[in-house]
Amino acid sequence: MAASEETVSGSLGLLLGLSGALLRAAKREAQESLEGFVPHKITTLLGLISAGAQFYKSLGVKKKSEAEAVWQKYYHHEPVKEQVEELLELQTEWDSFLEDVDRRLQAAAQQPSGGSNAGHLSPETQVSDGRTGKRATLGDYLDQGQKLLLVLIRHFG
Repeated sequence: MAASEETVSGSLGLLLGLSGALLRAAKREAQESLEGFVPHKITTLLGLISAGAQFYKSLGVKKKSEAEAVWQKYYHHEPVKEQVEELLELQTEWDSFLEDVDRRLQAAAQQPSGGSNAGHLSPETQVSDGRTGKRATLGDYLDQGQKLLLVLIRHFG
């Protein structure tokens, strides 16, 4: 069954409304806390998957190319044309938003998180051996022909 102009227009309108609302929510959440957005709020993006799936279902298609073919059939109708153009703009807004989040996350990952960075540690730096509890120096563990996994924990007490 081919989708009618009303179905295409209504489905596009619903997709635009949901996608726009999700974008506004995602922008607000990312602005409030980028650190909290990624692990806890990025599920907002799952709403896009649901909206897209519902859109495809309402048009009776399974792929983006099929959906484009359906809306191109009615593109000469002004409401459909306007909604398709809005959808393409919204897609660009989503892309820009996600690129900005990615850029900000990369910048945050490159910045040290507090304190000053030591340029190097002396082999004479005192440490406690986690296995034995004995005091040692970093030099005691270097050049032993083994791979070294060093875990430094600073205790504030």
